Amino acid sequence: MKIDNKISHFLTGPYIFFGFLFIPLLLMGLLEHHPIMAGVSSLAIAYLFATYSGVEIDTETKKFRNYNKQFGLFKTGRWRSLDDYIGVTLVPIRKVYRMYSRSNRSNTSHKTEYRIYLVNQAKRPAIPIKKCKTQDEGYKCLDEFAIWLHKPVYSPK
Repeated sequence: MKIDNKISHFLTGPYIFFGFLFIPLLLMGLLEHHPIMAGVSSLAIAYLFATYSGVEIDTETKKFRNYNKQFGLFKTGRWRSLDDYIGVTLVPIRKVYRMYSRSNRSNTSHKTEYRIYLVNQAKRPAIPIKKCKTQDEGYKCLDEFAIWLHKPVYSPK
């Protein structure tokens, strides 16, 4: 069985703003008949919004690969053995984004997500293999991965 999970987009959080900066350039290029500016802007938009990273697991051959999917089309990454990892674990991750204004006031946003990791020989989380939104969903997926991969569940340190 093959498992394919998307882990994260190229642009996340407040950094999405940088991707939207290319939209006015695209519109200017189209309205002013500048095909080079429109083409470069559309390529930048396609790359920034369609590129993401993920993990693909083949349970029959006991191999996995971390990959980047460029433009949402081409996967780049090499296959590695699952035998180098001793188990799986669930780790809560709190993402905090802080932006400062020119008057040095800060605006902070945060969210908690839960990631399932492969555990290395040092009993530390090493490779993320699934991202979950809630803790209950995380525990359910953790049990599924423990069964699919025939690995024990470890508690994070």
